[in-house]
Order: sequence, then structure tokens, then C-alpha cells
Amino acid sequence: MREDFYRRFGKWGTSGRRLATLVCLLWVGMALFPGAVVGAQVVVVNDSITRNALPVATVRAIFSLRVQVLDGHKLTVFVLDPRDPVHTGFSKDVLGVFPYQLEAAWNRSIFSGASRGPVIVNSEAEMHRRVANTVGGVGYLSQPVAHESIRILNIEGSHP
Repeated sequence: MREDFYRRFGKWGTSGRRLATLVCLLWVGMALFPGAVVGAQVVVVNDSITRNALPVATVRAIFSLRVQVLDGHKLTVFVLDPRDPVHTGFSKDVLGVFPYQLEAAWNRSIFSGASRGPVIVNSEAEMHRRVANTVGGVGYLSQPVAHESIRILNIEGSHP
């Protein structure tokens, strides 16, 4: 089987075999360690939010724009582009909803006049900066970071 696989890439010579091996290793790595490839694992909040932990249902309500005030501060929700793999991982793994369900909740909130929708940022670095500089800012990152104006919000009742 291995020879057959390499024979298909044989017309590309040695570089074709290397490419085939790399592709196989990437596929195996993604299958064995799906969270290592992409996955938002931490919810971050501005220091103005004094809570250290919230139930997963409340975090889902915040990102669905159903909860708009926390600790006396109006929340500003920051998200990555809905097509971004980190956003997809956050929606599925942390919130337990598909990205299209989250977008539908945003649209309902916007069209009903209840909110202006989340602020879409271009990168995790921008999300980090905007949450740190916005009172009531809430967002997510794929890796925990240390910063004096930002804190990681623990999620109660979430699975590891």
C-alpha cells in the first residue's frame, strides 16, 4: 500500500515522496491531536469584570448577545470572523454550538434592535488588544496570555 501511495506521487520525484509523507503526517497529527491544530480554549475579559468564573450557559448567553451587562458594565463582545478556524473551534468546543447557530442569534439580536452585534476583529492579537482596552470587553483566545488589563474567565461546568 505504501509503495502504491508513493508511486502516485512518483512522477514528482523525491520531492513528491516528501510531500506525500508530510501530508500523511499532518493528517495523522490532526486525527490524534485535534485540539493542537486549532481551538479556542480560553475566554478573556477586561479587568473591569470582577468575576473569576461563570457557568457555560452564561458564557453562551454572553456570546449569543442575550446577556449584555455583567458586574454593572455594558459588555462588548469581540469575535473573530465566523469563517476563522479558531472561531469555529471556540463555538463548537467551548460554547457547544455551531458557528451558524451563533450567527443566527446575532442576527436575531441585531434585527430586533436589542444589540448592535459583536465586534468582529481580524486577528487574535487585535482581539487581545481590544479586550484589554475596552471596559466590559469579552473575547476568546486559543492560548492563555499574561497581560495586566486582561484576565482569563474560568468556565464552570465545561468539559476539558
